[in-house]
Amino acid sequence: MPARLIGLFLFCLPFSLAAQPSAFPNRPLSIVVTTAAGGSVDAIARAIAADLGKTLGQPVVVENRPGANGNIAAQHVKASAPDGHTLLMLSSSTFTLNPFVLERVPFNPEKDFVPVAMTAGLNMVLVVAPGTRAGTLEELVAAMKARPGELNYGSSGNGSLPQVAAELLAIRTGTRATHVPYKGIAPALNDLLAGQIDFMFDSGTAMSHIQAGKLRALAVIGPNRLPIFPDVPTFKEAGVAGMEVAAGWHGIFAPAGTDPAVVDRLNAEINKSLRSAAMRERMNSMGFESVALPAAGLGRALRQDLQRLGPIVKQAGITAY
Repeated sequence: MPARLIGLFLFCLPFSLAAQPSAFPNRPLSIVVTTAAGGSVDAIARAIAADLGKTLGQPVVVENRPGANGNIAAQHVKASAPDGHTLLMLSSSTFTLNPFVLERVPFNPEKDFVPVAMTAGLNMVLVVAPGTRAGTLEELVAAMKARPGELNYGSSGNGSLPQVAAELLAIRTGTRATHVPYKGIAPALNDLLAGQIDFMFDSGTAMSHIQAGKLRALAVIGPNRLPIFPDVPTFKEAGVAGMEVAAGWHGIFAPAGTDPAVVDRLNAEINKSLRSAAMRERMNSMGFESVALPAAGLGRALRQDLQRLGPIVKQAGITAY
């Protein structure tokens, strides 16, 4: 090769290498969680992070950014580089309810993010306080019909999925109860245990109390019974159809523009973690359904929830304020 061509080749080489995408991952990863440490989303995120750190060969840290119904964490990840190193883990309501219950949402869940993996299915349980006389769903519905608005239900806050489930129950049964919003599911559960409220929907926090006999489970959203409570019927089995609309999920998303190959790699590694016996056992103990879907499956779930939850929120007049 003539010296002139060799020189030209050497001159262009750095630019050629710079144009190539960096190997993934090439630095530590961050899973940004929409809740404070200690909740169910956080617990699952930390378990997945531990497994990913081993399989990806890079540290994976969990960063808690609670607040604004998950919008703070989502906005942070939206503004992050779309290289797969910063991920968002949330409960579905941040994406499926916020657009309907908040006046302003600083992101578009379908345009500003790409789905990576669904980490859990939320099959919420309807639980009643120790002093509540209702031993079945039918008896609770009868009590609400006999005393419209007198029974109170708690939720993790205005515009939350537990509130949507309770309002949907009222719509499906022609009843009315009074909503008592809390700043999180834990304080609502404490008041339920103390008998300050009559019932609530929960996706995992109440499980140990149900097992200990401190709370009574009347029905689960469905479409399936929970393995941890095989004797608790679904709402459909108990005579109230259509409650599956209020089912939810936990999921991991990346900023829009993330390389599909990176998304596929993350999906495969996360699903490997979700399929492990240890993770399945942990999910079941928390009342969650372990799932391992392709990234496109999470995208379909998001689209379907946006379509079905909007009309329910409007009909019930639910807002975050």
